[in-house]
Amino acid sequence: MVPFSPFHELASIGRVRFAVILAAVLFGGSAGAAERVADAKDFPRFKPIEPPEAVASFQVKKGFRVQLAAAEPQVVNPIAMAFDENGRLFVVEMLDSEKRSAGGTVRVLESTHHDGRYDKSTLFAKEPVWITAVVCYNGGVFVGAPPDILWLKDTKGDGVADERKVVFTGFSPGKPLELSEGCVNNFKWGLDHRIYGATSLNGGVVHAAGADAGEPLNLRGRDFSFDPRTLTMRPETGTAQWGMSFDDRGRKFVCSNSRHIQTLMYEDRYSGRNPLLAMPQALVDIPADGPAAEIFRISPDEPWRVFRQRWRAEANAPGAEGGRAGGSFTSAAGVTIYTGNAFPPEFVGNAFVADPANNIVHRKTIRDAGVELIAERAPDEQKVEFMASTDTWFRPVNFANAPDGALYVADMYQEIIEGSHFIPEGIRKFLDFESGNDRGRIFRVAPEGFHEPKTPQLKTATTAELVALLEHPNGWHRETAARLLFERQDKEAVPLLENLLKTSSSAQGRLHALYALDGQSALPPSVLFLGLTDTDATVREHAVRLSEGFLHERLPLPNAVSEKLLALADDPSARVRYQLAFTLGEMSGTNRAAALTAILRHDADSSWIHAAILSSLAQGRGDVFALVSADAPLAASAGGQEFLRALAGLIGTANQPDEVARVFAFLTSTQSPPPAVVRAFGEGLRKAGSSLAAVDKENRLQGAFDRARVTAADSKASETNRVQSTELLGLTSIKESGALLGTLTGPDQPQAVQLAAVDTLARYSDNTIAPTLLKSWEGFTPRLRSEVLTALLARPERALELLAALQSGAVKRTDLNASQIQFLQTHANQKVHALAATVLAAPAARPRQEIVVTYGEALTIKGDAGRGRAIYLQRCIPCHRAEDHGSMVGPDLVTVKIAGREKLLDSIIDPSREVDPKYIAYLVETKSGESFVGVIANESPTSIVLREPFGKEETVLRSNLKRMQNLGQSLMPEGLEAGLTPPQMADLLQFIESL
Repeated sequence: MVPFSPFHELASIGRVRFAVILAAVLFGGSAGAAERVADAKDFPRFKPIEPPEAVASFQVKKGFRVQLAAAEPQVVNPIAMAFDENGRLFVVEMLDSEKRSAGGTVRVLESTHHDGRYDKSTLFAKEPVWITAVVCYNGGVFVGAPPDILWLKDTKGDGVADERKVVFTGFSPGKPLELSEGCVNNFKWGLDHRIYGATSLNGGVVHAAGADAGEPLNLRGRDFSFDPRTLTMRPETGTAQWGMSFDDRGRKFVCSNSRHIQTLMYEDRYSGRNPLLAMPQALVDIPADGPAAEIFRISPDEPWRVFRQRWRAEANAPGAEGGRAGGSFTSAAGVTIYTGNAFPPEFVGNAFVADPANNIVHRKTIRDAGVELIAERAPDEQKVEFMASTDTWFRPVNFANAPDGALYVADMYQEIIEGSHFIPEGIRKFLDFESGNDRGRIFRVAPEGFHEPKTPQLKTATTAELVALLEHPNGWHRETAARLLFERQDKEAVPLLENLLKTSSSAQGRLHALYALDGQSALPPSVLFLGLTDTDATVREHAVRLSEGFLHERLPLPNAVSEKLLALADDPSARVRYQLAFTLGEMSGTNRAAALTAILRHDADSSWIHAAILSSLAQGRGDVFALVSADAPLAASAGGQEFLRALAGLIGTANQPDEVARVFAFLTSTQSPPPAVVRAFGEGLRKAGSSLAAVDKENRLQGAFDRARVTAADSKASETNRVQSTELLGLTSIKESGALLGTLTGPDQPQAVQLAAVDTLARYSDNTIAPTLLKSWEGFTPRLRSEVLTALLARPERALELLAALQSGAVKRTDLNASQIQFLQTHANQKVHALAATVLAAPAARPRQEIVVTYGEALTIKGDAGRGRAIYLQRCIPCHRAEDHGSMVGPDLVTVKIAGREKLLDSIIDPSREVDPKYIAYLVETKSGESFVGVIANESPTSIVLREPFGKEETVLRSNLKRMQNLGQSLMPEGLEAGLTPPQMADLLQFIESL
């Protein structure tokens, strides 16, 4: 739901009108390239379609129909929805998505005729700031109103909230305005009776309101959930931009502007319990057709876009299509998993994602691939969208599963979705960015022949009726009944729930019964056992998860329950085994090592299973290592070797004598121990302040290092073996291997070997490596130069050598990015700081207008995409991906072209003017004396992962973290235009537009 920043990404959701803040990273700058000025007559406007005729504008999948459920004046600018227990629809309205000060409202819609048309509208609440999320609870609602979460309730029965309370505060509303829509959004009720929310791009340091605020939570890069009864909050894995949903199995899905469907692979609580482990990033893209997948709009370009294209055509400039909003996802929003019962069964569990900039609703089917998920287009929707409109004012931004089993679509209905600051001034002055602020629609999508069911009145339902509803075919009924049971805490529900768990033919009913019992604090081991032995894999998976409640409280589990839990290591479902791998980390006893090893036998090739098992090994590492290494087939497999490598590294870092002895015994039990395992073990020991030499006092592993030197230098050996051998030499001394490693950086070596040699040299604290790395600078590729710079900047003595090379001209200032230059100029070491002040003194500032005028010519020159591609490969590939080349440090360049040439040019010239929080550069310093500069790729309670140019990642354990500093700018080099002529700039622009 918002802009980006340095490295180009594209649009989000907001008017940016909630939909496309076309700011960018590679191209995230300001307005202003030299341009023509239009005339008002050049912009004929598409008129809005009035509500009665709106349905006719839609093309929807065969067998479905679109119905108007509500429209202005009953509702305006809807962005979020929630149905209460009696079917009333609470709607959040963003009164002006360009002006936070315009505020927001919550409106209650009712269908007095029970015909699916909401004809009664009541203003429930109005706030002076935007409201961005709503969820129903206990007769009222929790709403997101950054920086707060509010509790609102109508206690008088007149439909207007008279009770208002701030329950949490500290969420960032976003600064500056262009980033302000990247805030807390999409509240959802979870299976475990917690309310979940997405923090989006701006995060916050959040705490409970009031005197007893408790410890604040830093939600940078993480979502959250809270218990609505106790109002205790905890962090959750995340986050994305605008949209969050759960499926019937409790799996979480999110989306961002050009990453239209993602899932979370594990819960946040598992990421911090093993302080020596850096878990992989939980947030993963799952679409088979890529994050910024191709989409198919049927609406025409808005007239102002057409006029801009005409300018380009008249100037004989190619890429007139560059300003078109279509082609791929640029403003993905509101991802929602359909859980209703009105659609045919094959649609249950499908994902629906809006793209308001392109006036479409996209559908994905989701299938399991082991523990991972794959989202795909349906076979009959390969070149068409589930729902699309010819009306350019149609701006879908969110969805809701409804009491009637249908899917509801929130349509902001705006004439212009782009923010005013992202359209050239020559056009902007003639457009009306307020057009649509008094409009808005909500549509219902249902199958042909759909009949309106009776509106539910669950507020007055009996406890027995609510329990029965837990197996209702409509997900809304199940979820609402579960919520009401949790609110009432009626102990008479307990025997009814136990009976439901034993007798229901509905797996969903049994799953909800388990959680409802847990919510009543009435889940004894005997009932948990029923879940562990259930015929449905999802029920078993969640029963394993719920068993952690006993393990956390250190409550004894009967032998039958413990034995069944351990036996699930051989469960036929990968998802059950995956959950068990996490849950076993909460258990004690020797049997758990055997269970974890059994899971590994089933899933040795799954990196996610590896991570789950390793997260459970804060203790008991040696037991698992012994079992895995003794299993010859498992230890010899590729997956087994990789697991042993990772576990050996953990054991080395923990440096417990008995565990270290077990690894050493394994390595010395064979003539040719695996180089990767030896290296990981040695690196771990080094982190612990020890060394492999201290363990191997008799040099029993000397043969491994001798073989490594031979293999590393052998041009006929496989590249993989040479790389592993080169990396292993990092455990020897610079005296023993420095000369060989120096030759391996030479231009006659494969790049993979060169990179390994540079990385290995960088691991030495010896200061003599700087001349070795710099001597071949001229012959290094950009990728190698990036690695060398990382190595030189890591330690002060090397930084001085780099500055000397800059002073002599051997290295050019333009070889460094802006963050690296700033790092040197503000270095904590006084010698580095002083020399940088001289060598890197800022050149006389060239007036921006002069640069704009110089390169404004590029907007009218006919560029050549082929030549532009060469410039991309030379200057942009370290941080941007295009045509399956490059690295995803910043967004894929295919997603930035819709910004248009003017915007792209401005952003290239001034990349750090606006920086999306997720692309801000950080400086990280370690206690061991190293320094790294990059963007935060992943952050957990135990580690920080920095991503550097070319996608290289540095993992720093928090236990080794000395300082982390926000540098306030992008990694993209300033002065990228230096050395480029206007025609060459036109070539680069044309290449981007042609993607």
